Amino acid sequence: MQLWDIEQTEGLLVKGRFQRDENGHEVWVLTAKRQWNLIDNQWVESLAEEIYDDPIYLGEPGSSVMKMDHEFAVTKQNTDVLVFGKARSYAKRPVTYHECRVLIDGHVDKTIAVHGERHWIRHGGTITVSNPKPFVEADIDYGKALGGDERNRNGCGIAENSEELLQKPVPSVFFPNEEWAPNSKNIRVAGLGPIAPFFAERTQYAGTFDTHWEECRRPLFPQDFNRKFYQSAPSDQQCNGFLVGGERLLMSGFSHDDVIAFRLPSDKFQARISLGKETLTAPMQIYTLFVDTELKSLTLSYGASFMCQGKEHLLVSSKVSQLKEQA
Repeated sequence: MQLWDIEQTEGLLVKGRFQRDENGHEVWVLTAKRQWNLIDNQWVESLAEEIYDDPIYLGEPGSSVMKMDHEFAVTKQNTDVLVFGKARSYAKRPVTYHECRVLIDGHVDKTIAVHGERHWIRHGGTITVSNPKPFVEADIDYGKALGGDERNRNGCGIAENSEELLQKPVPSVFFPNEEWAPNSKNIRVAGLGPIAPFFAERTQYAGTFDTHWEECRRPLFPQDFNRKFYQSAPSDQQCNGFLVGGERLLMSGFSHDDVIAFRLPSDKFQARISLGKETLTAPMQIYTLFVDTELKSLTLSYGASFMCQGKEHLLVSSKVSQLKEQA
């Protein structure tokens, strides 16, 4: 048996990685993943293709829209629900306005509004937008949402001056009943994908990087670091705690002909590691539910962490096992 040997479990893809927490302590993180593909309107389970060691970006890593965060969070407090895809009109009828909704009973109910492509118009001394063009399919990532400042550095519709604004596209993704305006400070950033670490909604939890941090704490996170930073989803896409199985996921507005529906499996898993003479166990919680409507796939990522500071060299093996249902 090799050092850090991971015993594979039937039906699961399992990987482990050493991480350091906000205090620099070594943590062994185990991630298990399941995947389903939508084939002929039926969800068919298959072995997960990959567990991501690094975030996946649509363009330049670290500065473009993030499609998926890495899957080795030190810990999470809630299940993140994330969606990557496009808005699609019903029956392929051209529309100028469309809504996409994600619903998990008792946890998440979120709708975003998608407008047709528009252009900037100079009107006297002000700038406004043209009427929207009809569409049957449209991108909905953060590059199409309101942004250009610390809230969404990948977005558009916010600039320091008119000339800079006119060089950018008109944002097309908002919350219902919200719309671009010259003063957009009160307009929320709308999207369904992960929040990148350089977005304000997430950086607010990273802590204060000031002179004290430079002199006393660097390269660790600041002392006021909040573990909410480990969450990738916007706050309105984080469940109330962890999904436990049996919940129903419904998604509308992503398909030309149907609502996407999925009932979460109720299987429970447990992680076990051998650390020297110790055997440690921890429940595998559902850390992330991710739907890719373009690939017609859905994945569940389960996670568990073990503190190993000063003992990492004693780690021998890890295994994820399915728990038997209690009678």
